[in-house]
Amino acid sequence: MAKKIVGRGNRGYLEIIHTILSASTEGALKTHVMFKCNLNSSQVQQYLAYLVDRGLVEKERKANSSKTSYRTSERGRRYMRAYSEVVEMLKDHKDVSYASSLL
Repeated sequence: MAKKIVGRGNRGYLEIIHTILSASTEGALKTHVMFKCNLNSSQVQQYLAYLVDRGLVEKERKANSSKTSYRTSERGRRYMRAYSEVVEMLKDHKDVSYASSLL
């Protein structure tokens, strides 16, 4: 039986990035992202800096507010679509014709 890679055990950084982008689609404060993605403050800070630097997330600061929110950019939404497509390709499909051809 093949070992499942996607969605099992410890999360990889690609999955964590997808989770952060999902949490930030409508704009989110850092603490919201931290709790939604089950990260500590140091981790979320590193990931958000990385994603902002690469144009996957945009920082937003509203007028008359000291709080910064983070919103998934169009580039980030493209990442999310590509990630979902790869996960779908790697799912364990019970394709009988393929399985029987391996025997």
